[in-house]
Amino acid sequence: MDFFTVLLVILFVVAIIDLIVGVSNDAVNFLNSAIGSKVAPIRTILLVASAGVVLGSMFSSGMMEIARNGLFNPSFFTFEQVMFLFLAVMLTDVILLDFYNSLGLPTSTTVSLVFEILGAAFAIGVLHSFSTGLSWGEIQLDNILNFSSAFTIITGIFLSIFLAFIVGSLIQRVSRVIFTFSIKKSIKNYGAVFCGLSITTIIYFLLIKGVKGSSLVTDTQVKWVMENTWSIVLASLVFFSVVIQLIMWYTKINPLKVVVLLGTFSLAMAFAGNDLVNFIGVAVGGLVAFQNWAASGVPADQYQMGILSEKLITPTWILLVAGVVMVVTLWTNAKSRKVTETELSLSRQDEGDEKFSPNMMSRILVGVALLAGRTTDSLLPRSWSKAIERRFEKRAAEAISEKDQPSFDLVRASVNLLVSSVLIAYGTSQKLPLSTTFVTFMVAMGTSFADQAWGRESAVYRVAGVMNVIAGWLITAIVAFTFSGFIAFILFKTGHVGVIVVTVLAAFLIIRSHVRFAKKEKKESSEKQIFASNLKDLKQAIDESNEVTVKNLKVIMKVYGTSVESLAKEKRKAVEKSMWRIKELREQNEKIQHKIIKYVKKMPRQNLAASRLYILMFDYMQDLYQSILLISESCTVHLQNYHTSPSKRYLQQLQEVEKGLQAFTELVCKDIGTSHFEHAQEIKDQQQKWLRQLDQFVDDQISAIQKDNVGNRIGLLQMRLLLESKDVLNAIFGMYTLYLDYHNQGIGESKKM
Repeated sequence: MDFFTVLLVILFVVAIIDLIVGVSNDAVNFLNSAIGSKVAPIRTILLVASAGVVLGSMFSSGMMEIARNGLFNPSFFTFEQVMFLFLAVMLTDVILLDFYNSLGLPTSTTVSLVFEILGAAFAIGVLHSFSTGLSWGEIQLDNILNFSSAFTIITGIFLSIFLAFIVGSLIQRVSRVIFTFSIKKSIKNYGAVFCGLSITTIIYFLLIKGVKGSSLVTDTQVKWVMENTWSIVLASLVFFSVVIQLIMWYTKINPLKVVVLLGTFSLAMAFAGNDLVNFIGVAVGGLVAFQNWAASGVPADQYQMGILSEKLITPTWILLVAGVVMVVTLWTNAKSRKVTETELSLSRQDEGDEKFSPNMMSRILVGVALLAGRTTDSLLPRSWSKAIERRFEKRAAEAISEKDQPSFDLVRASVNLLVSSVLIAYGTSQKLPLSTTFVTFMVAMGTSFADQAWGRESAVYRVAGVMNVIAGWLITAIVAFTFSGFIAFILFKTGHVGVIVVTVLAAFLIIRSHVRFAKKEKKESSEKQIFASNLKDLKQAIDESNEVTVKNLKVIMKVYGTSVESLAKEKRKAVEKSMWRIKELREQNEKIQHKIIKYVKKMPRQNLAASRLYILMFDYMQDLYQSILLISESCTVHLQNYHTSPSKRYLQQLQEVEKGLQAFTELVCKDIGTSHFEHAQEIKDQQQKWLRQLDQFVDDQISAIQKDNVGNRIGLLQMRLLLESKDVLNAIFGMYTLYLDYHNQGIGESKKM
């Protein structure tokens, strides 16, 4: 097996991996609306999407030309250079998309492919020109890159951002005014026409997207469909409107569910047909190049690749295999669900945990939007404003568990799919490899905005999230161009050795990414279990609270013990590690606090004590984190700067305090964990004992300072550790008292009964 055969195998192996990481990121494009609206069980949604993916993969042959000749001029390059170019593109794509998947951010596989090809072609083209003796001023970039095609593609991709948001906002605004949030009532009046129009639009989309470029449809059939398109559209509108009306009269099926599921199928089909080129188009180009070079008998560094400029049909079996790989990924890959969570969190109708922090720009944009809204209201007649406001009044939420609560309703889901289908159909009809990510994401954000999902309590967070995602898209373009060009440079300079080294390095990065992601997912999964269940009774609530409290107290005291030991033995790395651990716990506690209000709402209204316990307990926990973090940071800074160690007498006192607090906390955890407060008096006595002991140690430090026996820095450290230890003691005892009072109150009420 010669080197280029190995290189071709590597290309296809990387293409399969690229399919997996690509689907993981792009699945959000067609699953978001169905999953967010809870239109059907997840298995049903995945079955519908899988059918669309397999069928769409059969219709993607026509788009494969983009990867072969749409962005660079193949005739300028030799076979060897083209293979290096293709490998650089594929390796960059895999690493880049996997990175975005790990972050849970949707990005555009189309944009990444476009700029990766441009970057690799630019690097190799320039290096080849230098090798022929040309100077930088003599290089004609028009011979290397297809600038007109690249500019058209890039312009279309980024223009779709604004167009999708605006069109999505307008259509959703009109739809909500018509349907309001009382869908059951309004669907009887307008459902048949709306659903008929939606299904017809999706059918039109499938025709435009499906028949062109497919290896399964003959030219005669394509011509007939194109000539009779409007007749098909008109007949479909009448037919589906009548069918939907009959369904509404004689069944209990919500017709909007039909629209959402059909729309999911069509978008899945569009994704496979439009975006499959992003994953295997380069590998298919490599196969075509290899077959022609092998038949030519010309050396690899002399055979020019003009053949790639010709129109070629991708074998159907390759498309089918690619479709199967995508479907398997759709069902099994955890990273796809991570990306879906990000988009749903930005578009959900209700409040909740926000994934992004606000920034100055998001605050400015929200402020401008509020000002524009007030100005518009002042210009409209008051009666009009009130009438519109009534159409946007939220109905009372149904009494269902948080897990089953949809992020948005079926009206918004239908509009998401409808608008996305129309825009992608238009882009496809213009032969543009439109970014389905850009279109579907911005449509979803536009409909969220128009639906008033971005309220005063969440707007700055949601806008910041959208800005972060868009910024990520821009970064994708820059990184894809630069990194692909850099890898191409290495391959061009190092040849066979570089191929092996770069491929092995890419494999290492991917494996490491998946290991880290698995650990992160396991950790986040355990965090999500806290207060995530549907509250059945008060005992369950208290049991969960006890479990969380005991777990946190044990971790806090472990960090405290590590800090004291590290200071005594000058173990800088250990205390740094514990400091980061406590920072993570504090962030986790803040996330949990966001759930408390929702959880308190679930509790019986008459039980004020339990609600009070929850709220005050997490307030104490935050105080504990703050004290422990200050202790860890103080020890870390002291050790990092190699300051003087505390005296042996002080370290003995501090270790004595640490052992006492550990024993005290163990008793507290035992009582709280079992809900049997058998050691109440002992715990109270220990708390008083250690308060007196800490006060004595503080007095000792004051005396030492007055005698000038300690320096400023060491004196500040020693005093801070003692005072923060005192705060830790009081906070733990305060938490114990909360649980004890609640327990005693429950016993008193049971005796009255």
